[in-house]
Amino acid sequence: MRALLLAAVLPLFAFPGPVLAADTVAANPGANPPAVAGPVTVPQGTGAVVITDGTFSAGEWDDALAVAVADGVTLLLKEQRGVVFIGVRGPQKNGIGPSEISLAAPGGPIVKLHASFGLYEVVLPASGPEPKARLGLTEGWYANELRRDEAEGKRLRKEGKDPISIMQATSYPTDGLEFAIRRSKVPGQVWRLRLWASAFVAGKPGMVAYPPLAAERATDGWLELRLP
Repeated sequence: MRALLLAAVLPLFAFPGPVLAADTVAANPGANPPAVAGPVTVPQGTGAVVITDGTFSAGEWDDALAVAVADGVTLLLKEQRGVVFIGVRGPQKNGIGPSEISLAAPGGPIVKLHASFGLYEVVLPASGPEPKARLGLTEGWYANELRRDEAEGKRLRKEGKDPISIMQATSYPTDGLEFAIRRSKVPGQVWRLRLWASAFVAGKPGMVAYPPLAAERATDGWLELRLP
């Protein structure tokens, strides 16, 4: 399912926006990336609560910590009223495609949260195949889905337009992905996080992993979040 959703949305992507934050942890996606990022302290939100619509509205993320993930891709973090808000912002409108945030307490199970044209979560085993996704399963969290104008897409398909141009013409604009995750989703005040995202970097579509050397099922190299 991951490959299918990714193939459908990689070509989405048209004007740069600012990084909103009080602090930044730099990450170079090129040569010699750091093996371990952080730890970082997630700030207590004091401003607007985030509405998970994919629009980074004024004031929503002004009180967040910003982590520079790649050229123009920013990870935003804050905790407010028992909810951890995580934003993945791209360098331009529709600059973020299907993405996954994996979370775990130190030594605990890994839960992967997937957001694209649908949402789902899976708990990853230490080895072996990934469990089959149950589309729509979001226990204790939510995020904006990527959306498009299906009626216009149907019309363009009848005209014989190619899939990439249809996707570009029918996708509703977003600034990125906004996740809202209850503190109870992962126990404790220390979380480990890995981001896997489809994004435009240096003007080209591709995949971004953060931290750069973080393995999918070994949390030692993940970003450590210290929650208030």
